[in-house]
Amino acid sequence: MSDRHVDAALSLLLVLVFVGGMPVPTHAQSGISVTIPEKDLAPGETATLSIQADLAGKNVDNYSNMEFKFDSAVLNIVDVRDGDGLSFGTSQFDVEQPQSGILRISNDADNPPVTGNGEFLEIEVELKTIAQKPGTFFRLTPSVSEIGEPFVSTFREAGSTSVFEITTIEQGKVGDLEVQNGRQEGTSSTATVTGTVTRALGSYVRFQDESGSNDSPSGLTVGPVDGIGGDVTQGTRLYVRGTLSEPGGLLRIDDSGLKNYVVLGQGTLPTAQNVSLSQLQSSGENYESELVRVNGLSFQNPSGSFSANTTYTVADATTSLAYRVEGGNQTELIGKSIPTGTFTYRGVVGESSSGSQLVPVRASTALPVTLTGFTAVRNGSSTVLTWRTASETNNAGFRVQYERAAGWEALGFVPSTVDDGTTGEAQSYRFVVDRRLGPGTHRFRLEQVDLDRSTTLSDTVQVEIGMEGALHLSAPAPNPAAERATLSFAVQEGTKAEVTMYDVLGQRVRTLYEGRPPGEEGRRLTVETRDLPSGVYVVRLRAGGQTQTRRLTVVQ
Repeated sequence: MSDRHVDAALSLLLVLVFVGGMPVPTHAQSGISVTIPEKDLAPGETATLSIQADLAGKNVDNYSNMEFKFDSAVLNIVDVRDGDGLSFGTSQFDVEQPQSGILRISNDADNPPVTGNGEFLEIEVELKTIAQKPGTFFRLTPSVSEIGEPFVSTFREAGSTSVFEITTIEQGKVGDLEVQNGRQEGTSSTATVTGTVTRALGSYVRFQDESGSNDSPSGLTVGPVDGIGGDVTQGTRLYVRGTLSEPGGLLRIDDSGLKNYVVLGQGTLPTAQNVSLSQLQSSGENYESELVRVNGLSFQNPSGSFSANTTYTVADATTSLAYRVEGGNQTELIGKSIPTGTFTYRGVVGESSSGSQLVPVRASTALPVTLTGFTAVRNGSSTVLTWRTASETNNAGFRVQYERAAGWEALGFVPSTVDDGTTGEAQSYRFVVDRRLGPGTHRFRLEQVDLDRSTTLSDTVQVEIGMEGALHLSAPAPNPAAERATLSFAVQEGTKAEVTMYDVLGQRVRTLYEGRPPGEEGRRLTVETRDLPSGVYVVRLRAGGQTQTRRLTVVQ
């Protein structure tokens, strides 16, 4: 960074800290969005990434430390230029690469203010020739505007010291990151891939994307990976670069072959593919390291408990397959009772020198219940969940769960319709969600509970709820709140909305949102309350000349 930018940053920091003896507040919900393109390139080709911004009606005169991250072993930065649509000018243009894989850009507008939407940066890149189909993530670091720390990826309000954080970022990529194409690079070759983790235990993960089909695999095994159980869990999005190998028939990137991996955030667990044992026996390599569901299984001569590093045999009406229980750091099945009767397996497919095998993580992937026909349907102001089981063994019942911003919430428990939890006949269940749900997508799932208290999760079902009026503001939860509360709002298409928070004296405490959200779609907001005095506050939604309010009590 130039001396001019260092001086400017220090001056801005002093102003923020000392004006009026109080920090100048930042705009945590500015409505500003930035879009980074996905660009397909062949090795050795160059292209220009057009970085777009929508300033959501704000007037700005500066952007500071727009920080882009990428894999420098895959991508070269050729040139960086001022944008064409939202031009800030070039007299104050500052570009630096403080370390490998990081690009930072700052600019003060030559002719402020700048407003509107369009291209504000052009970044010319070159894809290196490290593989037949290489690729890398290209991502903007989310905004940081903490007092006392360098601001990252922020805009400054014109004629002011207030800082706008970026509310929404659409991240990009350059090149090819599909797992299917990465696998086709072949052993001893370099692959660059992204995917969603489906199995995370011990030091290895399995992950997959949506690039494959029933006749081509889209999963991969990677390790050792730090942070499993912490930053890396089921549903985590990963970028991986490394050398492919195939010990024991399982294609993987591991040990010295793993050159780089990056956690890209938390995504949604892929839906398990419904397959049969005969499919896995004849073409299991097409499902290698992928998440599957296999119904109607049973163990041959079940007795006792599972042992570590032991291969068991499971079968359906026509076929059998290996069921491999790994060592203690790779599974939670050791010491669990081997189930009798039929059950459903939900987990990943492994590979050994003897062929395909099921590799369970925990007892929840091998519980003796075959679940069918799980649906969610709106009925007036309620939502009705229905499901059926083809058979049950030692089933205590089902815990109904609802997805909230803070995680899954239990709504109630539906006991098994069979006294001892065991039956070979189909059973039907029903649960009514009486609570009033706001506009948007609402997701539900079942947690099946066995008599020994082990559990398994079903796939999710969802209902879409539209607008009943011009605007909607949900009640904050939890309420009262100590650290934070969440709420949601929705407005009609194309309507400008403002969500603000006031104290009992009618003074504005903060602006939670300002902009034009997608129409008739619930948008969640988080209200940080840990720095607020105890008391009653009012959250107000204003849109289209109408208002709605909700009360929020803060208790410290």
